[in-house]
Amino acid sequence: MSDCLSFTFNDRPVSAQAGQTLTAALMAAGRIVHRTAPDGSGRGPFCGIGACQDCLLEVDGQMSRRGCMTPVRDGMRVRSNDCLPDAAVSAPLSGGEERLAEHVCEVLVVGAGPAGLVAAMELARGGVDVLVVDERHIPGGQYFKQNAVHPEQQDDQARKGRHLIDAMRASGARLWHDTLVWCAHREDGTLVIGGLRDGEAFYIRTQHIIVATGAQETPAPRPGWTLPGVITTGAGQTLLRAYETVSPGRVIIAGNGPLNLQLAAELVDRGADVVAVVESASAPVKRPVLAGQLSMAAPRLALAGMRHLWTLRRAGVPVLWESVVTRIEGSACVERVTVKQAGAEARSIEVDTVCLGDGFVPASELPRLLGCRQDVRGWPVPHPETGRQPDGRTDQTDVSVIGEAGRFGGAFLAQAQGRLCAARLLERFGKMLPPALKRSRQMYRDNARFQALLWKLYQPVGLLPVPEDTTILCRCECVTAGTVRARVAEDGITDLAALKRATRAGMGRCQGRFCQASLMKVLPEPKSEKDFTAPQIPLRPVPVAALARQKPEWQGHVRVSIPSGLGQVVQSASGTAETVDVVVVGGGIVGLFAALFLAEAGKSVVVLERGRAGALASGGNAGSLHAQLMAFDASADTDGPSMPARTLALQRESIRMWEALRGTFDRDLEIKVCGGLVVAETESDMERLRSKVAVEQSLGVDARILDPGELHGIEPNLKAGFLGGAYCSEEGKINPMAATQAVLARARKAGVRVEELTALSAIERDGSQFRVSAGAVSWSARAVVNAAGAYAGEVAELVGRRLPVFGAPLQMIVTEPVAPLVFSLLAHASRHLTLKQAANGSLLIGGGWSAGLDPVHGHPRPLRENLEGNLWVAQRLIPALGAVNVVRSWAAMNIDIDGAPILGESPDVPGFFTAVTANGVTLAPAMGRHVADMVLCRSERPDLEIFSPARFYGDPS
Repeated sequence: MSDCLSFTFNDRPVSAQAGQTLTAALMAAGRIVHRTAPDGSGRGPFCGIGACQDCLLEVDGQMSRRGCMTPVRDGMRVRSNDCLPDAAVSAPLSGGEERLAEHVCEVLVVGAGPAGLVAAMELARGGVDVLVVDERHIPGGQYFKQNAVHPEQQDDQARKGRHLIDAMRASGARLWHDTLVWCAHREDGTLVIGGLRDGEAFYIRTQHIIVATGAQETPAPRPGWTLPGVITTGAGQTLLRAYETVSPGRVIIAGNGPLNLQLAAELVDRGADVVAVVESASAPVKRPVLAGQLSMAAPRLALAGMRHLWTLRRAGVPVLWESVVTRIEGSACVERVTVKQAGAEARSIEVDTVCLGDGFVPASELPRLLGCRQDVRGWPVPHPETGRQPDGRTDQTDVSVIGEAGRFGGAFLAQAQGRLCAARLLERFGKMLPPALKRSRQMYRDNARFQALLWKLYQPVGLLPVPEDTTILCRCECVTAGTVRARVAEDGITDLAALKRATRAGMGRCQGRFCQASLMKVLPEPKSEKDFTAPQIPLRPVPVAALARQKPEWQGHVRVSIPSGLGQVVQSASGTAETVDVVVVGGGIVGLFAALFLAEAGKSVVVLERGRAGALASGGNAGSLHAQLMAFDASADTDGPSMPARTLALQRESIRMWEALRGTFDRDLEIKVCGGLVVAETESDMERLRSKVAVEQSLGVDARILDPGELHGIEPNLKAGFLGGAYCSEEGKINPMAATQAVLARARKAGVRVEELTALSAIERDGSQFRVSAGAVSWSARAVVNAAGAYAGEVAELVGRRLPVFGAPLQMIVTEPVAPLVFSLLAHASRHLTLKQAANGSLLIGGGWSAGLDPVHGHPRPLRENLEGNLWVAQRLIPALGAVNVVRSWAAMNIDIDGAPILGESPDVPGFFTAVTANGVTLAPAMGRHVADMVLCRSERPDLEIFSPARFYGDPS
C-alpha cells in the first residue's frame, strides 16, 4: 500500500498517493481546473508530458510550475495559476550559483524510452561513457511507463520495461531523471547541451548526442477542445498507468489509431465508465485482406489489438468506426460531445472526460536546433521530420536520431534502431560490437513493414469539418480560426512566420507545438523546413534565475561576416524589363515605409526582399522607441554632439509620427510613450548620466536627473540601493511584429508590389534609368532605394559605391506574461540592458547583447554566455524576475555603422538613395517619409544632410 500524502489546493485539503504528480492527485480528486488562460477561461491538464503548459500551478509560492511534472510532497501549498501571476510576490524559481556547472560525457542520450534505453545500455556495455537524461521522474518513456505509485503492480508491458531499465542501470550508463534539455550549441568542436534539474541549470559537453525524445500527439482543434476535462489519449494513459488515476466520470476516447483502443480497454479493466471509442478509420473487418497481412506481419501485436476489442465488446463499450467528435461543450468543463458517424445523423453524448488521440509527430526540436536536415511529411499533419538512416545516422556526424524522435514507429522498431545506432558508434569508438546485429536489422525491417500496414489499415475516413471562426487554434494565446483566416486574407500572408507575427499564434509557452499544424492548413503546402518556424532557445520555459550569471561588459557591437545577400545573375529570356517608378531593395520596416509613402504619392513601386518581408531585424527586435542616448554604449562620452546625439531630433520626430500614424492602421500597434529610466549603481555611472542629460537637454530632449528617492516612484519593483538615474519622458515602446505587418499590409493595399524570396542580382545604368535584376526578372526604374539593412553595403557596391555597413547580430529574450512589473523603458547606465513589458504581460529583455551565427545554416542565433549575462543585468535591476520563466530567445541581424542613419542620395549616382539605420523601428516612419520626399524631389530639410552617404567618401561636387 502506498503512503498517503496531503496538500492544499486553493486552501482546501487534497489527499494523494506517494509517487503521484500534482496533476494526477488533483484529477483523482476531481479538481481539474489548474490555471486561467488569457481569455479568462479555466484550463486543465492536456498533454501529460509537460509540453502544452496548460497544467501550470502555483506551488509553495512559486508560480508557473507544471503540475504534470511535479511530484506531490506532503504539506505542499498549491494554488491555481493566474493568467498574469504576480512575480513581485512570488518565490524565486532557482537559487542561482556563481557559475553554471559543466559536465562531460562521450555520448549523451536524450530520452529514456525504449530507443534511448537500449542505445545507452549497449554503448555502456561496450565501454563508452554514456549519460542519459530524461525529463520524467521515472524512465521508460511513454511505452514502458512505470507505475510510480505501486511499482510492484506491473503488467507484462511494464515488466519488460523494468527489465530494460535495470539492464541499462547495470551496464554502467548514468541516468539523470527530472532533467530538462533546454538548449544546444556547438563550441570548440564539441556539443554543449543545456540542462535543468531541480531548478538549477548546467551544461553537458559531449562528443555525440543521441536524440531519443519520442513523439508528441497532434490533437486536432474543434469547438470546446480547450475545456477542462479534455486531455490527450497519451495523457489519459500516463495518468492511469503511471499514477493510478482513472479519468473521472463518463469517458469518451476519440481520434485515430490503436492507442485509443488500448487506453479504452485499460480503463475498462480499472472500472472506468467508458461510454464509447470514436475512431475515424474503417473497421478492420471491412478490409480483411489488409487485416490478414497485418496479423501475419506481427501476430503478437495483432493479437493484442484483438484482445482490446474483445475487452470493449465484453464490457458493452461501442467502437464507432468512421466517426469523429466534432464538438465538445460545457459551461466550465466538459459536459457533452457531438459525434458524427458516416451515413448517420450527428448525436450528442453526455461525458465528463474526453481523450483525444489524432496521431503523433516526432519531437524534433533538438535535431532541428543542431542543424540536421529535415524532410517535410504530410501524415498525420504537415511537419518537419529529421532525415536519418535505420541506424540513426543524420547528416550531422555528431547527432543521431532514433526511435519516434525521427518517425512514429512503435517501441519494437525503436529498440532495434537503438541497438543499430549503438553498434555504429561503438565501431567509431573502436569498441566491440554488440551481438545479434543481424537479428536487430531484421527486427527493424519487420516492424517498419508492420507499421506501414498498421497505419494503412487505420487510414482516417471520417474527417473533421473546417474549424469554425470561434474555434481556438492556438491554445496558449487563445487565437481563433477566424482571426487567423482574416489576417491571411487581409494581409496576403503566405508563410507561417508572418502569420505568427500578425496574430501571436504559436508564440506562447508551448512554442507552437499544438497549433503549428492547424496554422499550416490555411497556408500554401509546405515545401521545405523553412516553411515551418525555427525552434528557439529555450526548448521549454526555463527560470530567469537559473540562467542569470554576471558577464563582462563591452562597448560596441560585434561585427560578423555575413553570407552574400545577392542572387545569381541570370540573363533575361526576353531582354525586356517592366517599368516602374521606384525599386526599393529590402522589405524591412524602413523600406516598407518608403514604399508606402511613395505609393501614396502616386508612384508605382516594387519592393525586392530576399527573404520574407519584415522577417529579419524589423520583426525580430525588442520594440524600443528611443528618444534618448544609450548610456551603456557611452554615446555621450565625447566632446560636443556625437553622431548619435545628432540623431535624437530625428528619433523624436519619428516617435511623434508613430503616435500620429497609429490610428490609421487597422490593428493595435501597442504604442505607448511610457518614459525611459536609466539607473546608476556607482558615482561613475552618475557622472555619465549627468553628462548624457546635459547633452540631451541642450538638444531639447525632456530629460532630467533623478535622486534615489524618485526612482521607486517610477519603478516600484526596482532593487533598492541605486544612487540615482536619468529619466526621459519621451521614450516609448511598440510591438514591432504588429507594426511591421501593419505597414506591409497597408503598403500592399496602396499598390506596392512586394516580391518576396527575390534576391537582387544586379543594378545597371540604362540612360536616365536603372535596370534592376533579380535572376531572370528585371525592372526599369528612375530611382532605387537601398533599404537592405545589413546588406546595404553589398547593394551599394553594385553601383560602384562602398558603404561602411556591417552585420552585427543581436539577441532578444522574452518571458512568460506576468502582472505589471516594469512600467518604463528601463536601462542601466553602464551595463547593457533594455527592459520593458509588452501589452500581453511578457517582459522583453535586450540591450545590444551580441548574437552569433549558426554554424550549420549561418543565420543569427543567441549565444549562451550572452543569454546568461543579459538576464543577470535584468534581474539585478528587478529582483522579482527571479520568479519568472524565459519562454524564448531569438536573434536578428542588426547593423553597425557610425552611430547615425544613412539617409540620402548618392552624390555621384543620381537616383540611387540609401535609407539604412541600426535603430530601424524607432526611425522607420521618419526615414521612410524623408527618403520618399527625396525621391519625389520635395525635400526641404537641410538638417538631414549630416546623414547623407556623402559623409563617408566626400561630395565630388
